[in-house]
Amino acid sequence: MTSVDPLKNLVAGYPKLAGKMELQPEISVFRRFGALNSRNLLYLQAEITTLEKDLLDSETRDSLNQTGGKMYYARDWGSLSESSNDGDTEQLELVMKIRGLLKEYSK
Repeated sequence: MTSVDPLKNLVAGYPKLAGKMELQPEISVFRRFGALNSRNLLYLQAEITTLEKDLLDSETRDSLNQTGGKMYYARDWGSLSESSNDGDTEQLELVMKIRGLLKEYSK
């Protein structure tokens, strides 16, 4: 009786190892990179904190500015989303950058 090797078409190395892991999931072991993941979260947290301060400063400046719709940015998404009409998208860019980082941070 001849046995058929289900991995015979896989190249030796990662492809064959992955195929073996699929057949026998109990042999799968993966490193968590816990310290690196923690370090990355700390860097993201520091970056978000800095951007948060920049956003607060921008909101304060814009709320005191009578130009265009700047004074409404902090309370009206429509005004903020159309801030390019006022020639100043700093606050909107900060919001969007923070949004992306928070999404990554909160995974």
